[in-house]
Amino acid sequence: MERDFDKKLYNDYLSGEKQAFEYLYNKYKRKIVYFIYNIVKDYQKAEDLMQETFIYIMQNKMKSNVSFKYYIYLVAKSKAFNYINIENRRNEITDEYLYNNENIESDVLDIITQEETQKELLESMKLLDEKYKNAVYLVNIEKLSYKETADILGETLQNTKSLVHRGKKQLRIILLKKGFDEMNKVAKVIIIVLCVSIFLTGGVYGAVKIYNEYIKNQTTTESAGLYKDKNDITTYESDLRLNDMKMVEEEEEGMYYKIITNIKDYNKYKKRVSALPDMTEEDFKENFLAIFTWERPKRAFEKDCEIGEVKIENNTSYIILKQKENPNYEENSNILAGVISKEKLKENVKVIVEKKSLDTRGFAKVSDLPKDYSVEDAIKDGCFVIEENILKSKDKTQFDDFIAKTKNGENDFIRIYEKDIEDRILIIDIEYKDDFYFCYKINLRNNQKWYDSYKQIDKNYWKNENLIFYGFSRIILNDKKADNNPIVIITDTDN
Repeated sequence: MERDFDKKLYNDYLSGEKQAFEYLYNKYKRKIVYFIYNIVKDYQKAEDLMQETFIYIMQNKMKSNVSFKYYIYLVAKSKAFNYINIENRRNEITDEYLYNNENIESDVLDIITQEETQKELLESMKLLDEKYKNAVYLVNIEKLSYKETADILGETLQNTKSLVHRGKKQLRIILLKKGFDEMNKVAKVIIIVLCVSIFLTGGVYGAVKIYNEYIKNQTTTESAGLYKDKNDITTYESDLRLNDMKMVEEEEEGMYYKIITNIKDYNKYKKRVSALPDMTEEDFKENFLAIFTWERPKRAFEKDCEIGEVKIENNTSYIILKQKENPNYEENSNILAGVISKEKLKENVKVIVEKKSLDTRGFAKVSDLPKDYSVEDAIKDGCFVIEENILKSKDKTQFDDFIAKTKNGENDFIRIYEKDIEDRILIIDIEYKDDFYFCYKINLRNNQKWYDSYKQIDKNYWKNENLIFYGFSRIILNDKKADNNPIVIITDTDN
């Protein structure tokens, strides 16, 4: 919605509302200076180029299919590269250069950086390697999508994702070295929740289960042993997650794993977490130990999971974590470990957390829907339909009825169809089951997918803008909301 509001202000300025541009200038000027400075390394010149950027966008109207934020950063980058004259092709901003993308992807990263912590975060970001700075800044601070960031930086989409991932990992190390409290303020995953609720360096509980011929046994435990030292303090040196384990990339942030193939590494981890499966040097001749840990509260579909399967494809081992058939959603383990036959260990390891399949109650499979799935067809199929923030469904209370049923404990399902101003077609499937909302979302245009689980849905009114906001919340500690993730925003046409 912020992007829509900025675009509205920009269009208001073009229509003669001078105050609208003043708002945009005050909002973006320092951000643009910071972004340009990372390229030209001259603060005074960065301020000059910021002024040139605003002059350009005042005189050259943006295309309708991009966000204002994307447009201004793209212009700012071009101005910066014009100045340092890196490539002759950047000597002039052209429409072909600014808009040579087919679809602007949506950014669904839910990193929320509070205003009072941004200064601290930006100070730490100055210490990042040059290649990471602007990638992390655009995605994490400005909340631009990977596609938009890739276009702005002139990188491939895959390279951009890699830069952001590695940059965030380096940033966490910088923050941790500066002090654990500072890291907590800006980390996407709320590590402090684990520190409050988990205070033992040993295992609080353990559960061992015997498996098939290649998954020998596994255990779950709740322990701070992977990140706290013997004095109950967390430092970079003591945190094995950051200095020794690998991140499970498919789960974005907050989940790590370690493959142990020898007794020396095993003893290092066993000393920290006593509840790990018992193993000897002889055991490691035929087996390895896989350890998985979460530095954030686990999402509903991650609760009470186990190593369900290990597949081999070419030179990669796929370790698949699956939720048990009747999961205990109250379990609070943050470590899962399993002994697996070395027959299943290849050079590369990929960890996959299996997602719950939703009961779509008679709706067509999302994979069967066409990329040009129309508003009319969606209404006919019974979806809750929104087009450019306007509710199109005949049943205006469909979503409210769904929320009311689920708050009374009824299992239910709803499919939301949204066609936004950027012509994306989003399908949002929500199933309420086991006291959680499981949400599967897909952009039909580019097949980008997201999956998550939440504890409740909130409905709020923004009266000044005549908007109705529906959003998910997670409740993770003492009934306090950890975040609020928008589902849809609807213009209230009744007021």
